Parts: sequence; C-alpha cells; structure tokens
Amino acid sequence: MLWGYDGWFWASVVIGTLSCLICLVQALRGREPDDFSQGSVLILELFLLVYVVGSIFLPIFGSEASGSVLEYWGYLLTALLIPAGTFIWSLVERSRWSTLILAAAGPVVIIMVYRMNYIWYYQNV
Repeated sequence: MLWGYDGWFWASVVIGTLSCLICLVQALRGREPDDFSQGSVLILELFLLVYVVGSIFLPIFGSEASGSVLEYWGYLLTALLIPAGTFIWSLVERSRWSTLILAAAGPVVIIMVYRMNYIWYYQNV
C-alpha cells in the first residue's frame, strides 16, 4: 500500500485518468466517439471486471473488510455500470457530446474505487 491506498486504487487512477484525457482530447477536437475514446472506456470496464475477480478472492486470502461488505459490493456493481452505460450512450448518440460523456467515466470510477478502498480497509462498522 502506498500512502494508504492499495494497488487497485492506483491502477484505477492511471487507467481512469488516461481514459478521461483521451476522451477529453477527442471531444475538444469535435470528434464523434471512435475506437480511441470507446476503447479507453472498454479498457476501464475490463479493469473493473478484473477488480471483481480480485474482490472475490480477497477475503479467501485473508483480508477482511473493515466496513460493510454489502456497501462495498454495491459500489462495485455501480462502478461496473458507469463505463458500460457511457459506452452504450456513445453507440446510440453519435456526437461529440457522447465523447464528453465517455470522458466522465474515468473520474467517476476513480472516486468509486477510492470509496471501495476506504470501505475495505478503514471504515469501522
């Protein structure tokens, strides 16, 4: 853990920031959703799917949640819906505004993973 946050959090910061920057640049260029912007959000979704697998095995290997496990999984399932929802939006509405909506997925996922990190390690029930 680095500065109180685990590797999952730092991975979400890197992937979410890169995804947001890619989508913002494409939106500022006036581009419709394309392989770069949609692909960056799909990579973010793939990261969250790997995060789900890691979350399943975390208690098996000895790390117990200090907060509510139900709240943790609620955040995780909601976080999974954000990139998927923005991706579907970008397929339905093909405008530069959709690319801007794709950019929002990165920061939202970072905040959600931050909160999950807090629930798992620091929140007392």
